[in-house]
Amino acid sequence: MGSLITLGLAEIQVGAAGANGVMPGSMAKIGAAYRDTCKLAQAASEITEHFEEGKAAPKVRKKAKTMPVLTFSIMDPDVQMLISYIGGTNVGTEGAPKWGFDGSEAVANKAIRVMSEQGLWVDIPNGDIEAVINADMSAKGLFMVDFTVTPMAVTEGKPIQAYDGTSGLTVNPTSLSFTAAADTTGKTITATSSGNVTYAAAPSNAEWLTVTRSQKVVTVKVSANTNSESRTAIVTIVADGLTAYVPVTQAGA
Repeated sequence: MGSLITLGLAEIQVGAAGANGVMPGSMAKIGAAYRDTCKLAQAASEITEHFEEGKAAPKVRKKAKTMPVLTFSIMDPDVQMLISYIGGTNVGTEGAPKWGFDGSEAVANKAIRVMSEQGLWVDIPNGDIEAVINADMSAKGLFMVDFTVTPMAVTEGKPIQAYDGTSGLTVNPTSLSFTAAADTTGKTITATSSGNVTYAAAPSNAEWLTVTRSQKVVTVKVSANTNSESRTAIVTIVADGLTAYVPVTQAGA
């Protein structure tokens, strides 16, 4: 098997946590990720060794692997981001929000998807979010929120998943965007393949998407988005035994 090169961060998406191990059908960009801060790191295994008296080499050596942890920083957060990820409440008004915080507020787990420009994408269905403020208030400073995401246990599947999200089947376009209005005509994605598309679908819980296929063309339609937040789902397309993943984003109302 050839090597897979993973380069560059395209986007970090967030959605409702899936304790069942299933990524949500609707996800949205979490914010503007600061350059070169996104890292997925795994600490060395925790080692337990048992020795026979008088021996230098261990008789038994047990390794307990650690879970990889995702870290990144988001620049220029708004009040809602502080409330959602630091904790707190809006102590102002809807038109003039104000962040209020006393440290007692809990932050819900979230699903996180890291989309690279090339190579592996990473899904964390049920991530524990620890976000802390890192703000330099000088003239050349920047207000940032530093995130640490720890994959938590799920009832089915695995707590962290990685897959080739950017190579394989070539399609055009590689992403779709819709306004908040319903689009019953839809937009098309064309596969550059020898054979016809054999599979095209959105996640089962993305009920706002309708996906159909005909020969090498996939048509995507959306229902109206009445919420103020945008939503994103990944359409999976298969042809010639190759797979493409196409993000579909619909703006908020």
